[in-house]
Amino acid sequence: METRKLISFGSSSYVISVPKSWVKENKLQKGDLVHIENKKNELAVYPSAVVRQEEPRRVFIDIDNKALELVQTQIVSAYLKGYDVIDLKGESLEAQAPKIKAILRSLTGLEIVQQSANRITAKDLLNIREISISTMMRRMDNIIRSMIIDAIDCVKHCHYQSLLERDADLNRLAFLTFRVIRSALADPVLTKVLNMNHVELLFNWVIAMHMEKIGDQAKRISRHVSGLHLTTEEEAGFCALFSAIYQDYLQVMKAYYKRDMQLAYDIDLGNRKRLAESKEYLNLLHGDIKTEMTRAIDHLKSMRTDIKMLARAVMNSDENVL
Repeated sequence: METRKLISFGSSSYVISVPKSWVKENKLQKGDLVHIENKKNELAVYPSAVVRQEEPRRVFIDIDNKALELVQTQIVSAYLKGYDVIDLKGESLEAQAPKIKAILRSLTGLEIVQQSANRITAKDLLNIREISISTMMRRMDNIIRSMIIDAIDCVKHCHYQSLLERDADLNRLAFLTFRVIRSALADPVLTKVLNMNHVELLFNWVIAMHMEKIGDQAKRISRHVSGLHLTTEEEAGFCALFSAIYQDYLQVMKAYYKRDMQLAYDIDLGNRKRLAESKEYLNLLHGDIKTEMTRAIDHLKSMRTDIKMLARAVMNSDENVL
């Protein structure tokens, strides 16, 4: 904390100087406007939300002698860090181009603006200031709900390919959410535009992270149970167990939207009960299906763990902020 001297200015105003580091951090110049908000016992000073024309942030990625998985990790990392232009180059690019272009197109806002035999340039065309985090969270929630419902039905009908496609949509939304939050944490102007403080931003990062994991588990469960020949008792037991966990998910999202601490606490306490039910169900299985169903139940337990972590995030949030 810095101390500044209050200076009289004319007959109706007082003046204080602001730290030079704050001016630089917010990219302000002499003559720029700032906003002053009169709060209880304090004044809050915000930089104007005027967007300056700046050079785009560019990153170069050399793909030669790298596995595709590493190239994908570097592309996603550059996207999350908020780079405006991603340049990929290498002598082996031509052969890898279709897969690399698919990776780039899987990230919301990135468009390929230039391509040659040994170079691909992708540019972010999305206005990050127009993104609503709450809207993205609700879209992710809707996708997850549909994925879980269809994953439960996979003991009767195979929906794995459809879940795979929806998981890709979920990942796109999650990555965009992480990009927006990371950018806001580094840019006070964007934080103000989003109307969220740093605690709320980090809270939503945690929520989005566990939601994305829940979608992954639904996809994996569908892969293991599709095509299995279950008895009527085995099928009914699995559907009952999965449906109970789905209800837990609906309740934890209700707790998230309403910041309901008591509901989140109740969901957290129910974790041991769900794990005991999973163990009890596995004891009923026998024969060749037990291996695949054991894997499916492991993913189901992981899903319940992520639901528990969502509940704990809500319990540790500020219930006064909606």
